Amino acid sequence: MPVPIHVHGLDGLTPLSSTDPTFDEVATPFLGRVAALGLRLKPFIVIVSNMSPQTVVSFSKTWRVTHASGQTTTFRDHASFPHVVCGDALISHDLPGLAPGASRIEALGVVIHGWKDQDPYFDQFLPQFVDHNEQLMTNATDLRIELNAAIFEDGTLVGPDDDSWLRETFSAHVEGKQFWYRGIIEALDAGRSVDEAFEPVDRFLNDWTSRLRAGEHPSFDDPRVMGKREAAGDAKRWRRRVSDEEVPRLLRESIRLDPFVIRPR
Repeated sequence: MPVPIHVHGLDGLTPLSSTDPTFDEVATPFLGRVAALGLRLKPFIVIVSNMSPQTVVSFSKTWRVTHASGQTTTFRDHASFPHVVCGDALISHDLPGLAPGASRIEALGVVIHGWKDQDPYFDQFLPQFVDHNEQLMTNATDLRIELNAAIFEDGTLVGPDDDSWLRETFSAHVEGKQFWYRGIIEALDAGRSVDEAFEPVDRFLNDWTSRLRAGEHPSFDDPRVMGKREAAGDAKRWRRRVSDEEVPRLLRESIRLDPFVIRPR
């Protein structure tokens, strides 16, 4: 007997479950050359469509598997586009948020949207997620996929956002970006070279790597810690795509440094 699958959306965001008869047809263009393998991620895969008039800059999903024992296994993840808020889109592999009328394919544990065209080895590590999903569904009696929260470009938040997780995670990434870019711009304004302005970012990332190699484990569950780390990587990638001559102008013209305020609807 098939395991019941329940999918819940949000105000403005509509999910399409893998149980929908049109799912494969809709999903295949998103998956492209890895479609045959990607569709094996079912039922832990969903297509999210933005039916609102605003761009979504972040949304979270909760996946709950109920087992025959009565125990529940819960995962949560998010798709976020902080570059839309901060203005450093040059470093992003993602589209500029989830625009009105746009759709995005999401899977448990792996970012699958768009990577079929960006990583030639993508299909080589995908089977491990297929195996993981099959193990999860062994003796499962129920699967619930919930869009738990979404943040729009004007800062409006919809959904329960359990533990304020999405709000804190997205805010930390945006604030981390602004921390690094503000310091870089201030250094350039003080007459320092581009290398000197980015030196704190390089030092932070080198120190992070050294700590990991030494066996230290940063608090990966702390949004502030991870936000600053992810933002430093963003700044580093941004610099790689821009010439030293362009850096000062582009930073001053494109980077948003005023606070991004998130307000529940």
